[in-house]
Amino acid sequence: MRERDATVIGLDEVRRDMGALVGGKAAGLGEMIAAGERVPPGFCVTTTALSSGDVPAREIAEAYRRLGGGPVAVRSSATAEDLPEASFAGQQDTYLDVDGTDAVVDAVRRCRDSLENARAVAYREANEVDGSDTRIAVVVQSMVDAATAGVMFTADPITGSRSRTVVDAVPGLGTGVVDGTAEPDHYVLDEDRIVEGRGGCLSEDRVRALASAGRRLQRLFRSPQDVEWAHDRDGGLWLLQSRPVTTLFPLPPQDVPDPPRLYMEVGNMQGMLRPFTPMGLSLLEDMWTHGWRAFGAPGETAGSTPFMVGIGRRLYVDITSPLRDPWSRSGLARSMEVYGPRVRAAVEHLYDDPRFAPRPGASFPVGTVLAMAVALLPPIVLGMGRALIDPPAARARAYEAVDRWRSLRGPGAEADAAARVEWVLDDAFDALLGPDLVEVIGPVGAGLLTIMAPAALLRGVASREETDTVLGGAPHNVTTRMNLELWRMAERARAHHDLFTATPPGELAERYLRGELPDVGMAEFLDRYGHRTAAEVDIGVPRWREDPTQVFVVIAEHLRSPGGEQAPDRRHARTGATPGPRPPRSPCWRNCSGGPCGFARYAGCSRRS
Repeated sequence: MRERDATVIGLDEVRRDMGALVGGKAAGLGEMIAAGERVPPGFCVTTTALSSGDVPAREIAEAYRRLGGGPVAVRSSATAEDLPEASFAGQQDTYLDVDGTDAVVDAVRRCRDSLENARAVAYREANEVDGSDTRIAVVVQSMVDAATAGVMFTADPITGSRSRTVVDAVPGLGTGVVDGTAEPDHYVLDEDRIVEGRGGCLSEDRVRALASAGRRLQRLFRSPQDVEWAHDRDGGLWLLQSRPVTTLFPLPPQDVPDPPRLYMEVGNMQGMLRPFTPMGLSLLEDMWTHGWRAFGAPGETAGSTPFMVGIGRRLYVDITSPLRDPWSRSGLARSMEVYGPRVRAAVEHLYDDPRFAPRPGASFPVGTVLAMAVALLPPIVLGMGRALIDPPAARARAYEAVDRWRSLRGPGAEADAAARVEWVLDDAFDALLGPDLVEVIGPVGAGLLTIMAPAALLRGVASREETDTVLGGAPHNVTTRMNLELWRMAERARAHHDLFTATPPGELAERYLRGELPDVGMAEFLDRYGHRTAAEVDIGVPRWREDPTQVFVVIAEHLRSPGGEQAPDRRHARTGATPGPRPPRSPCWRNCSGGPCGFARYAGCSRRS
């Protein structure tokens, strides 16, 4: 019989490359049997059989007879199950202790029908799995008369540690662990050492034997595993299922020089609250590499230049070199204060780790850093000085430089994506590093300096909140001007209050793009700010010009706000207003006699009559 025509196949005949025929669970079980692991015997009703309409009752009955009858477990094995990125655990139905031919056939039928239950459909939609391509097989296995059972993770699913194995166990069947209805005994091993043990289900020897079996399965399937297991009444260990752990954060690069390395996630500082798109992270890595090479950094591939690392589509910097360098080491922890006290404490903790001890000589590309300093520092300092001396002229020069950048023209719409990206990394990037950079970065540096200076100069006199409030009224801030324009657009939309607050923002965006909304100034706003978006450092995220949904979210929130004196335009006007004269202070405040006087009407007098 040809494999694709098979209706029922023994688990001992199944291999991992047969997933399309037997589904993910059965493919894993067959591979475990072939590797010599102790797996309950059974058979699989194939996707071919179950997609043809009627359940093959006669073939199931014959396979059940060959198995020896008795209680069996009937479990789904969909083609989308036990994948590295989605386990589908518990989404289709499972039936335990099924006994008798008719009951087994009926359980197989119900298991097959569960492929389309609401739970499984919702899970596929959430994980972007095409339901039309998903088929189901059903596994039938002899039941294990379990004395203890449970689950094991060969990597800690909470901390992500690959050196730890986590075991949860309960007396009897392991369903209480799987469905969360029982409080299991809990064991944690680090390498082969038990570092946590709660409960008496398992002896230390059995915990270590389980961990050893988990390591074998991890080697077999080449990834951390989520394993279901059971001990029978004689103490024999049976492995019931093994699938990839899907919740672990990816490991950082392993082929790095001089491990271990210390990585710090920095994407959140750019508003990246979700992973980068593949295109966004790839282009950022290419631009980073291009910029370093412009100043002589080594490396022939993206990501091989200093500091920047993409892990799990998150943006990290490698701060191992500054931590090991005697010159930068002392101030590194203080610089981490921007992340909060816990991050600073973590870096300080590593000061005592011998793997990160100071090393003689520079541990970063000194020549490249010096080349960057020589090329950029003098013009930046000059630009900052010119901006501080004559802010309006510096601002005008910066705007003109930005306009020249905006006037750059790429290869045109007829060019493919690769050609456009190549233009960004070559001609456009070279233009950005040219003379106009000084005209822009000088005023930016001066602005940052003047923002930080008041808090430093007024330390002990004014709080950071007070200085931030005052600086919030500063003119010419691009983001502030954009936010005020959003408010003005919301004010124009107030005549259509119900439309803009009751309609879902995504629907409003679609209607706007079709030209079906009242004119509230959206076209003008997007012409000026449409290149922006949330998490805009990721070029793969749609811009507001492409998808203005978030703009409509802000408009609706403004329309729901009370306005009045708390309206953004009035608050901005107050923070930027020139304060009036303060009332005179009583001349007798130092040596007041306590009696009534002509200055007692002022609140500053502590002896008001």
